[in-house]
Amino acid sequence: MKKIELHLHLDGSLNVDYASKLLDRDCKDEMIGSNSTSLADYLKRFDLPIDLLQDYDNIIDFCYLLGKDLVKDGVIYAEVRFCPLFHNKSISVDRVITAIRVGFSRVEDLKVNLIFCMMRHFSFEDNLRIINLAKKYLGNGCCAIDLAGSEAQFPTSDFEELFEIATKENIPFTIHAGEADGPSSLKSAIKFGTKRIGHGVRCVEDEEVVKLIRDNNIYLEVCPTSNIDTKAFSSMKEHSIKKLDEEGLLVTISTDNRTVSNTTLTKEYAILQDTFNFTEEDFLRFNLNAIEAAFISEEEKEELRRRLIS
Repeated sequence: MKKIELHLHLDGSLNVDYASKLLDRDCKDEMIGSNSTSLADYLKRFDLPIDLLQDYDNIIDFCYLLGKDLVKDGVIYAEVRFCPLFHNKSISVDRVITAIRVGFSRVEDLKVNLIFCMMRHFSFEDNLRIINLAKKYLGNGCCAIDLAGSEAQFPTSDFEELFEIATKENIPFTIHAGEADGPSSLKSAIKFGTKRIGHGVRCVEDEEVVKLIRDNNIYLEVCPTSNIDTKAFSSMKEHSIKKLDEEGLLVTISTDNRTVSNTTLTKEYAILQDTFNFTEEDFLRFNLNAIEAAFISEEEKEELRRRLIS
């Protein structure tokens, strides 16, 4: 099945074999966190990838390899997110963005757009800098911004002014919410005017929030295996995705971090089929939702629909 992926972190999806070759050691345990004991333990798996993404040529190579993995997985369109300010220790932010675009551009049969992540622990000034970068590259590689980081430690409500600026500048956005924190985080994201929510799986804890998401046609970027790895749910059987779908919410499926969660979209679909009896028709519907939610033009959406059902 051809697939659309909307929630994919670059630094959580690097090729382990290539990293091991670069460093001349086995990096598997440093990069794969599917057996993590806690969210903090899971997040440690991002330290090495961020270090590896400080070199222009390395960035190109890792993006090319990720692009090839996406094509192998049947992905025809992906929105890849990253924080530009994580990778500019030795090269400029503009060079970082250029390297990422060059790497993905070398992969045939795949369209990639970039989402620039603001971080919850950053200063207002650094996050404003990311908004300005998005404004500079909007329509030229970048399609939106995001807010990522420790949701429970830094409440979504604290970032209202930044999203007011993004709205004024006509920069599309998605917001991580409703994973590590509950319904209050989602209420803030909805208040800010988001049309997409990263995860959002804890909305089922509050019927009012479920109704708000449904009434506002907000799309949920659901990443099932990642939600188990980060301890949002104790097991896949406990995951809320079936209820989200039954409530009539607009579900899309993504991997979040292909390497850290040791997954692919093909694996995600198989797990969801086995656990909840989702059908091929359901996955087609989720992919059509993803096309509708994508930060692209109507013409591009129509082309993806044609490819999806051909």
